[in-house]
Amino acid sequence: MKSAASSAGDADTIRWHSWGGDVFSRARAEGKRVLLSISASWCHWCHVMDEESFSHPEVIRRLNSRFIPVRVDSDQRPDINSRYNMGGWPTVAVLDAEGEVIAGETYLPLGPFLAWLDSTARAESPMPHRTRAAPSAAATPALDHAMVMAVAGWLEKSDDHAFGGFGRAPKFPQPWAVELLLRLHARTGEARWRMMAIRTLDAMREGELCDLVDGGFFRYAASDDWSAPHTEKLLDVNAQLLSLYLLAGRLTGSPSYLATAQATADYLFTTLLIEERSDSGPPAVWFAGSQTADGDYYELSQEERLEAVPPPVDRTLYVDRNAMAVSALLAAGGTLRAPDCRGTGLTLLEFLWTHCRTPDGEMAHYSEGGGDNRHMAGAYLADQAWSLIALLDASETAGRHPWLDRAEQLAGRLADRWWDGHLGGFWDRPSASGPAGSFTHGEVELRGEHAGLLRVQLKPFADNAVAAIAFTRLARLTGKARFRDLAERTLRALVPQIGDYKQHAAPVGVALERLLVSDVELA
Repeated sequence: MKSAASSAGDADTIRWHSWGGDVFSRARAEGKRVLLSISASWCHWCHVMDEESFSHPEVIRRLNSRFIPVRVDSDQRPDINSRYNMGGWPTVAVLDAEGEVIAGETYLPLGPFLAWLDSTARAESPMPHRTRAAPSAAATPALDHAMVMAVAGWLEKSDDHAFGGFGRAPKFPQPWAVELLLRLHARTGEARWRMMAIRTLDAMREGELCDLVDGGFFRYAASDDWSAPHTEKLLDVNAQLLSLYLLAGRLTGSPSYLATAQATADYLFTTLLIEERSDSGPPAVWFAGSQTADGDYYELSQEERLEAVPPPVDRTLYVDRNAMAVSALLAAGGTLRAPDCRGTGLTLLEFLWTHCRTPDGEMAHYSEGGGDNRHMAGAYLADQAWSLIALLDASETAGRHPWLDRAEQLAGRLADRWWDGHLGGFWDRPSASGPAGSFTHGEVELRGEHAGLLRVQLKPFADNAVAAIAFTRLARLTGKARFRDLAERTLRALVPQIGDYKQHAAPVGVALERLLVSDVELA
């Protein structure tokens, strides 16, 4: 398993284990606890903690002697990250032999980390579960514009009138929120929605979040005014912002937004695009998952950057993020009249469909290696939902065959293996036998991939909203009522949670808006 510690020298002397039921069996047998480290290749503070804490001889000694240390890559294992992340990267958590959390933290420098390890050795009671309760099966909320306006109300309350964005620092791009505002303005004509959207669009492209030298957007900014960015660049952030600025350019007629979209597309092609030539067939084409943070590099002048080595990229192919890129490139092909964007998008989608599916006919989560040595792993709801969106975009852009047939095929797998027939909505992983919301318990389960909190199934909020959008569109393209029924039942499972997510419920707001209103006016 790839480890962010692999570049940290002495941190490799920690005897890291891969996640699995044998870890917890060993913890029980040896009377030890599990030290779970969740990191990411792009994460600056993960590298710092590797160099300052995990490389220290005393940390190495304590972890190897007192714990079963486990290292997980957040990008490759979003299921583990969603259940154990303590609020950021890196995450460190101490687990008991059942996989329950005893204690957890984010970045810790050496001294506090050693003290924390000592304190967790004395802690007895696990932390309470942080998973959200499923809505009542009896709840049948209305799917109407009042629900959309409830989400919009949260956006209005959190709107930063001075600097744009929603909420206080740190400032993250929230493309779903801005898209919802643009759609509300297109439907209602109310100026307030347009004003909020433009304020955030302008702040992101004109502030330090946008790299005007190398192109692309950073993951987030540490200050209210979008300054002091953390300098990692992620494929999903840039693909979604490319789609957003294309939409904004079409709806507002602003050439500046289209220029930002073009610059973002250029960044994808110049920095993240990977091509592997083959003697036996067409080249493999995909986008790298991320470009790592490097504050020193981004402090250089434009001239100095020309002489410097740019931060490295993670060449791993993540299916959900690449599917987002497909949709963005297909939209760019039309809006920017860029046939290279359209061609690359279709080539990439064909590669994903041909080379990144599991034996069960579902989209894998990631792929690495090349040629005959290519390795696929995982399958999560985000991969299925975003691939379905990309297939639908291709069917509307390049003709129904074969894209719509493939979309229906993938949708069928989602409905068969991911759907919660009791409460509605989709699990983050294919469902297993047993009561709704849990996998089979017991020793057999602990020896498998459902160890620890993975025994509890989750329904990712935003990913379910994406699935609802996909099934809404599929119903319109095919005329099949069962697809609309799946979209509606998914949204009925999500709507009761709007108050919990507040402004972060924007994905559901967009999904409701697209269910209730035709997209023709946004073409």
